Parts: sequence; C-alpha cells; structure tokens
Amino acid sequence: MKFVVTGSAGNVSKPLTEYLLAAGHQVSVISRNADNVAALVRQGAHAAIGDMQDVAFLKETFAAADGVYLMLPPMWNSQDQKKESIEYAHNFKAAIQATGVENVVFLSSYGADRHSDAGPISGMGLAEDVLNSAGDNVNVLSLRTGYFYTNLLLSIDLIKKAGHMGNMFAIPQGRFTVVDPQDIARIAAAALTTQNFKGHVYQYVVSDLTGTDEIASLIGKEIGIPDLKWEKFEKEDFRQVLLGYGFAKGAANDYVEMFETLDKGLLFDHFFETKAPFGGTSIEAFAKRFAAIYKSR
Repeated sequence: MKFVVTGSAGNVSKPLTEYLLAAGHQVSVISRNADNVAALVRQGAHAAIGDMQDVAFLKETFAAADGVYLMLPPMWNSQDQKKESIEYAHNFKAAIQATGVENVVFLSSYGADRHSDAGPISGMGLAEDVLNSAGDNVNVLSLRTGYFYTNLLLSIDLIKKAGHMGNMFAIPQGRFTVVDPQDIARIAAAALTTQNFKGHVYQYVVSDLTGTDEIASLIGKEIGIPDLKWEKFEKEDFRQVLLGYGFAKGAANDYVEMFETLDKGLLFDHFFETKAPFGGTSIEAFAKRFAAIYKSR
C-alpha cells in the first residue's frame, strides 16, 4: 500500500513512517527540507519536498495514495492561527478531492470541540470540519490526542536554571490528558493500514491521566530533585517569553488564549463527558525517559 505522511520527521510522523516502512508499505514523507527526512529516506521512504500551501504539489504527492496522514504545521509566525488552519485544511481537501484519496487520518487535539477560545487547538477543530466536508466517499479519522509528553522536555532548561517546572496552567490530579507520540503513531499506523474507520469520526488518543503537581513530583524523583515543584506563570510574563522566542504577536496571543482555556479545565470536558478510554505509556514510564534525557544534557 502507498501512504503519504505530513509532518516531516516530527514526534509522530517519524515513528509513524517507520511503522509503515517496517510493514512493507511505500511511504512519501512531506517536508520543506530534504535534510529533515534524510534518515527516513535511508530507511526506504520517499522525500516529497514542497510546501503544503501549494495545492498542485499536494495533488502530485497524494496521487494514487491509499491513505494520507495529515497534520497542521507549526504556525509561530502566524497572526491568526485559526484562519491559517482553515486555509491548510482547504488545501488538503482540494488535493484529496482531486486525487480520489479515500482514507484520511488527521492529527487533532483534546479540546477540538471548542472552536473559538482555544487558539491553535480551536484551529484543529475548525480544520476537522473542513476535512469532514470533503465528501461522503472520503473517510476521515481525527485523532484527538492529549498533551504531548515531549512538550514537557521544554522544561529541562527551566529546571536547570530555576529549579522548577511550569507553564501558564496548573491542572488538578486526574484531569490532565497526556499522550506519548509513539502511542499516537502506533494508532495512526493501524488506522491507515487496516482502514477500519468509515465516515467522519474522531478518536481520543490519551496515554494517561495525571496532574501538573504529580508530573513535577514524579520527574523530580527521577532526576534527583524530590521536592521539584510546578509553577504557574503569569499570563503577560508568558506572552513576553513567547515573543522573546520569536513568535509573531498573533501566534503568542493564540497560545495565551489556548493556555488560559486549558488552565480552566475546559479543554478536557468533552473527553470526560464521552467517557473515552485511555491507555498506553504511563506518566511514570515517561518520567524515567525524561530523566535519561535530562541527565544527558
């Protein structure tokens, strides 16, 4: 079978491509930079180098594909991530309809049911709607994933410099949906190869339920700082940090909006209302992986 994977060699796209290649499938990996996917090419992938804003390029790449894995690119330079998310989704839709692709797996997020107050996550929800309008002959599975474990690795420098973890939110124990990207890749690979989804559906992909205090406690024990704490940052301070990292003003505002809604717990409501199952890599297991990376730096 032939598949197309967007996301270059990212946290989900890389292991997903490796799963598909190991199963003997043909995989084209979309990237703007050939160097980013060189390791996957050595494993047998085809590099499709181009821009996802180029519909002609997408049509050429999607041609004859048995399925495509889609994700929105980072939009740190965007002034309106919701608007740009919709634009990317329309590009995908145009290429899907033009090439007759029948099976689509889309990387979405917890909270995608909220279309107006969750910044980039709202953008994913809006993109879901566009993809779901591609036609009755197109099966779309939106994977509404938890908060990536790998995002926690951004706290390594903060721990080393300030002695604590943190972000613009604090989540009570048992309410924070977290996920290992490897678990997402495994589920996406199974969906693409079995094509066992029909119509326009979503599936939550959550590895574990935790809270920010537990995250800090477990990681602290593994790295030798047993009293490690999670600190909640002030909104304006966090906005300035993002701007300092080079985020456009609009993108920084979108992320602040997302984290404000996250801090209120509103992004988890639908997951709990639907009583969606969860399981995979535990937060305890990830804490050990975090410690290995922390100690190597």
